Amino acid sequence: MTASNGRTSVIVVAHGHRAYLADCVRALERAAPAGTRLILVDNASTDGTAEFVRSDILTPDGTATKGGLPAIFIASDKNLGFSGGNNLGFDLALRDEDEFIYLLNPDTEAQPGFLEAAWRVMTAHPAAGVVQSLLYLHPDTSRLNSWGNEIHFLGFGYAGGESVLADSVEARRHLVVRDIAYASGAGMLIRTSCLRAIGNLDEELFAYHEDLEFSWRARLAGWRVLLAPESVVWHKYEFSRSVQKWYWMERNRFLVTGWLYSIPTLIVLLPALIVTELALWLFAVKGGWWREKLRAYGYVLDPRHWISFARTRRAKQSLRRRSDREVTRLLTGVIVFERMASPIVAFGNVILGVYWRLVRLVMFW
Repeated sequence: MTASNGRTSVIVVAHGHRAYLADCVRALERAAPAGTRLILVDNASTDGTAEFVRSDILTPDGTATKGGLPAIFIASDKNLGFSGGNNLGFDLALRDEDEFIYLLNPDTEAQPGFLEAAWRVMTAHPAAGVVQSLLYLHPDTSRLNSWGNEIHFLGFGYAGGESVLADSVEARRHLVVRDIAYASGAGMLIRTSCLRAIGNLDEELFAYHEDLEFSWRARLAGWRVLLAPESVVWHKYEFSRSVQKWYWMERNRFLVTGWLYSIPTLIVLLPALIVTELALWLFAVKGGWWREKLRAYGYVLDPRHWISFARTRRAKQSLRRRSDREVTRLLTGVIVFERMASPIVAFGNVILGVYWRLVRLVMFW
């Protein structure tokens, strides 16, 4: 195993986030303890982000922020997506033998003690590979953004506890150190030994589900994914209503479940997958994103992608140290996300919730 220098690199990837970066970096300067380095990546922004970073964020020699935080700036000449942009930082941190990497969205403000609290959870649990901070909404910081993200067994991902009052009884039950289905890429600490073991973020996903797949893959390989409730980050979260996002979400949902589930699990889930696909077409037509859904089908059904899919699946399955019964313990059969609430979702929760409980009863593999 490679020796560590004990440093944590905080990676911030920006793509059109010029308006957020000053607040993000200034908060990080106040909150980051000694031994922290910022790796700031501009993902080919077209809003002048790179020029703004060089003139307003960094010192003239580019080795630190103007507030004194050691820093490295990487300007990509093309948009590599969330995965590719963070992987540029991963490669640098791994080359420099850092002990931890922290992923931080540019639309966040990390609070003092956020990194120390995440470190404490990580070091107290040697099997932990990923630790998520507790994300609060901003500017209404009385409400949560995520107490750990949820994975529906059909591959949908959503923020757990989104919009719940932080001082509510419901929140207090969840705000303990515990295993979570997946960590939000908006604020999560990664042990570099875990990263070396399971590999970087998957660049084929490009946008959406990258953090979901990474956490699922880590858990498949035997690592734990935990919540650090005393590690606090404010998130200026805006629910995207872009039609384009549905292509990435649907395509990537198919890829992730196809890569990470075992064959027996895929077989028993097939009826639910088919019925849900039919129901999703109602949403797609009503929401005007049926073309994006067709594009997602076109991608996964294109024979040119099948060899790559099989190769990727073999590589990820080769990491398996846990059975599907163990890995899916934290998956859910319901979607409890305020911004997606509808009578159809409520009805689907009842049917699919029962289906998933039955599958879990017979799942012995």
